[in-house]
Amino acid sequence: MTPPFDPEAGPFLNAHCHLELGHLRGAITPGLDFVSWLERLVQFKKESSLAASTEGAREGISLLRATGTDAICDVVSMYTSVEPLREASREGMKTLAFREILTPHPLLADEAVETAILQETAGVPWGLSPHAPHTTSAPLLRRAAREAREAGRWLCIHAAETGEEVEVMMAGTGPLREFGAEFYPADWSPPGMRPIEYLHECGCLGPRTLLAHVNHAADHEVELIRRTGTSVVVCPGAHCWFGRGEFPLRRLLDAGVRVYLGTDSLASNWDLDMRKEVRLAAELTPGVDPARIAALADARRAGDFISV
Repeated sequence: MTPPFDPEAGPFLNAHCHLELGHLRGAITPGLDFVSWLERLVQFKKESSLAASTEGAREGISLLRATGTDAICDVVSMYTSVEPLREASREGMKTLAFREILTPHPLLADEAVETAILQETAGVPWGLSPHAPHTTSAPLLRRAAREAREAGRWLCIHAAETGEEVEVMMAGTGPLREFGAEFYPADWSPPGMRPIEYLHECGCLGPRTLLAHVNHAADHEVELIRRTGTSVVVCPGAHCWFGRGEFPLRRLLDAGVRVYLGTDSLASNWDLDMRKEVRLAAELTPGVDPARIAALADARRAGDFISV
């Protein structure tokens, strides 16, 4: 007989993490606006060694294990967390590496997706992670969605995380556009669509897509998520770390969206303890049965992503 899930002991699924940023724990001040945080993150990543990032990922996995997490979906861009994930997998942890893809240049889309597919993550199941609507292109999103669908892999996409993201997608203006002035192609123009509308137009929504955060989705976008069977992972600790507004969990649950819990990274959260995430999610979602919220982090749900 399978033992019941214990919200104070787990085992837990952490459905969204960036282990390779674990060495930046405490390096960035909480409460910054998103673009100021990005500026510091980029600088710290430039100054960090790959060895430090790898060791930070290994320590992060130790933290997860010590607090009852048995399964993790990790986003990898530097691939420094892959060996720690492989070690954890050999020790019985259920792991998935979402290979991040990031370029807004349409002419580089095919190369970027093909490079991600060819990356070495042997021993660790993988998916694809086109970073976000505003940091990719329509050709990249369409190719990544097609490749993932044909290979039976999951997509993970940061979407509607901030109001700045909505602004740059709709109008091509605001802090994110200014921050990415050298990042975007000279002829770049905004799609004039909200993030989740755009992902739907590019064929990215569906039963094997996991959207991260979704703090700024309009009601019709939430309905698109539900209707396409797309999943969402919310990160309560990171939400509070940034001092963001309304936590989206209740409206997602009320709409019938399939939701998971995650931590995000130690560059945007104080801890990787899923027990704290469960408690915080309940605090941020009064009126919803805490047992229902705790069940979102049940490690048995890892089978949705990872063959177990």
